[in-house]
Amino acid sequence: MEIIAITTGDPAGIGPEITSKAIRFLKLRKKIIFIVYGKLNLFNDGNPVVKIDNVKKATSPEKIYWIEIGDNIKLGKPSAESGKIAYDILSRCANDLNSELLAAVVTAPVSKDAIRHTKPNFIGHTEFFATSSNTTNVIMSFWGPYFNLSLLTTHIAVSDVSQYLKSNSLKPKFRLIYRETNKMIENPKIAMLAVNPHAGENGAFGNEDQLIASVLKELEEEDIYIDGPYPADTFFATKATSYDMIISAYHDQGLIPFKMISADEGVNVTLGLPFIRTSVDHGTAYDIAGKGIASEKSLLQAISFAEKMISKSEEITNNNYGIFAEYYDNYMKHVGYEEWVDFILSQYNKICSKSPDRILELACGSANVSSLLVKKGLEVDASDISAEMLKIASNKPFSPNLKLQKMTDELPKCKYNLTLLLFDSLNYLHNLNEVELLLNNVHNTLVEKGIFIFDITTPKNCERHFNGFINIEQIKDDLFIHESDYESSDNTQISKLTFFKKKGFLFARYDEEHKQKIFRVSDLLEQINSTELTLKGIYCIDHEENLIDHNPKILESNFSRLFFVLEK
Repeated sequence: MEIIAITTGDPAGIGPEITSKAIRFLKLRKKIIFIVYGKLNLFNDGNPVVKIDNVKKATSPEKIYWIEIGDNIKLGKPSAESGKIAYDILSRCANDLNSELLAAVVTAPVSKDAIRHTKPNFIGHTEFFATSSNTTNVIMSFWGPYFNLSLLTTHIAVSDVSQYLKSNSLKPKFRLIYRETNKMIENPKIAMLAVNPHAGENGAFGNEDQLIASVLKELEEEDIYIDGPYPADTFFATKATSYDMIISAYHDQGLIPFKMISADEGVNVTLGLPFIRTSVDHGTAYDIAGKGIASEKSLLQAISFAEKMISKSEEITNNNYGIFAEYYDNYMKHVGYEEWVDFILSQYNKICSKSPDRILELACGSANVSSLLVKKGLEVDASDISAEMLKIASNKPFSPNLKLQKMTDELPKCKYNLTLLLFDSLNYLHNLNEVELLLNNVHNTLVEKGIFIFDITTPKNCERHFNGFINIEQIKDDLFIHESDYESSDNTQISKLTFFKKKGFLFARYDEEHKQKIFRVSDLLEQINSTELTLKGIYCIDHEENLIDHNPKILESNFSRLFFVLEK
């Protein structure tokens, strides 16, 4: 079992907020435990968080642990006190790292200025962890979707860069970058940017690039191949996409283009430490601290990167609805959610002659149905496999209690009067064995006489509306393309979603593929009959008639969507 630490950074900045948001719906894995060091603003739902005072008390990957450090201080106002707390958080974490109790640390931002009130020699995270672990050679690197970057120098004045570029210091840095990049990318292509304009024009202005070229030539004898140095002004326009790692001589030379196009998808990784260290690529953002609007995306990227470095073999769940979540509510605004809620409650009342005391919605998405149920004063828990959808759900005025969970995960015993699975979510199960598992789990979580309502899309709906379907929409500055095809031979519908999101001057492309199994009604009826659930009715939402006695083939050919009502 490996442990990843998350430090919350300066308590006056956005670190506690983005950490709280990041861990709320963080996907927990079997072989990794998370411990937060610092301050948190806990939510009432999401992952369970347990306070501990010692890292050795963190034993279960099914929980997130928290070592609280520091008192509450005023948000948005950096001070000597906030700097001291940020430093204490780092020191406590560093002690556990150096004692080999932790495998990795993910850091939220700190203020170097605030820390220097009490620790005048503090330069930054990179230098702090290097010093605390007695590591002499480290590299600040940045990993993103478009290119990866390593810095030969870190937080120093531009006027001091030349004196740091000496032959005896360059070789160890190039070796480290080459070795560490090879750990993450097989046979990487690496390039070095020139220090001076036009690579110095053969010494016409500056000799640094001639020195770098000679060092790179010497390293070829060690089978270390790094191209360059290339003039930086043309490199990003002509060559950047041909390389797996780009080496920048100083901080802003490479980080300006990196941050411009990678935005909140970039991850800061310190190479050379005896442990893994990743970080966000942004600052403390005091101006928005405490306003609830800070984005946790970069921190989530940093956590994910640390996970992959630790456990490359562990399967990462398909991130469907990772991008689509942002557009989902706008795309589904035609759905009559109020009508669906009225139908559900009327079915429950018809059978039970009362309103449900406690409701669970599986695969709730952005919780449009659950929110309406909460608005009616009902107690609702809701879960989904997409953290992005849950985040959107959490921001709704009548949000239910939310949890990150697959629809087939084990559920608590005898807890709910009514369980829901809507918007053809069942079609995302790909075989009848998964359907059986779902039905048994739902049976176990229902109280006696509890009700389960789910719906499916039918072959008719797929053939008429989604076979050869193409839709293109522009949403603000972004472009969204939806393509669907229905394969009748194996009853499978494939939807391909392509997103072009505007980022600065560029557009970034993202792709998702959604695969649905279009189950035959007869197969589902057989599966239901094999469980301890009793089928009470089959309905189309705009027909009052109970269709339970109709021929399954007629149901499939006459209706686009069918609702099944089951009782325990």
